[in-house]
Amino acid sequence: MNQNNHFRLTLSTLLQQCQQDITSLPTAMRAVFSWQRGLNELKTLRRTTKLMMSTMLIVTIIGFILGRDYSLHGWIGLLTGITVVINLILVDQGRLTNYSWGIIACAAAWLTTAITNRLIGDIASQSFYLIMQFVGITVWHRKMAAQPDASELTGRKLSKLAGCAWFALAVLVYAIVLHFSKQLNGNQIYLDATLLPLGIVGSVLMVNGYRSQWVAWITLDVINVIIWFNQLKGFSPAAASMLALQLVMLANALYGAYLWFFGQNTQQDKLDTH
Repeated sequence: MNQNNHFRLTLSTLLQQCQQDITSLPTAMRAVFSWQRGLNELKTLRRTTKLMMSTMLIVTIIGFILGRDYSLHGWIGLLTGITVVINLILVDQGRLTNYSWGIIACAAAWLTTAITNRLIGDIASQSFYLIMQFVGITVWHRKMAAQPDASELTGRKLSKLAGCAWFALAVLVYAIVLHFSKQLNGNQIYLDATLLPLGIVGSVLMVNGYRSQWVAWITLDVINVIIWFNQLKGFSPAAASMLALQLVMLANALYGAYLWFFGQNTQQDKLDTH
């Protein structure tokens, strides 16, 4: 009976939290899409972060120029690159307005490119990312409001048991996506099928502020570099811009991992693990 009561109490708490998050979504959305806050969060980035962002943007633009794809898909690829760079840089420092750029990247840019290239795993993962943007907005807004310093989200540790559970889930999702990719005649299915499970793990850990998210992102970015290099060899739409973007994202993931593991305040080690 005690276990049943504990389960009911936990479920009730989760439901109440979800209801509060849904109710607070309009307020969180206004904060995320506030141009004053967005500009301030960009202006107050660390000097090294600003340098990283400038380098990433230059590489993205150079990749677009060298690719010589000035079609609609090419320009969409460039838009994807610019919005993703700004999104990632803001994630690196735990800034809330990263989600405004993330929504643009998922909805208006990346998803369109993935559909054009018939990358089934990427289509599924980008659709998932779009949904998670709104989940992340509410959770980050709530967690940051509860911190002494509400300007940046402080990272948390992930327990070994939870890490093993997320790894098992990733393997299961990979098997499911691989099956459907074969049925739908997708491209590079064995590599492409890794994108959704890694994206799920990375996104959920990111939303909840876990530093281990960067293990998933680095792995995903390495695979994406291989995928888009192969697409480039086949002269696929926007492949040059997307390959440049993936290289930029890999460099950023390494930088983000450094910041979240070593560059934040030591108070993150005092936070509870789950």
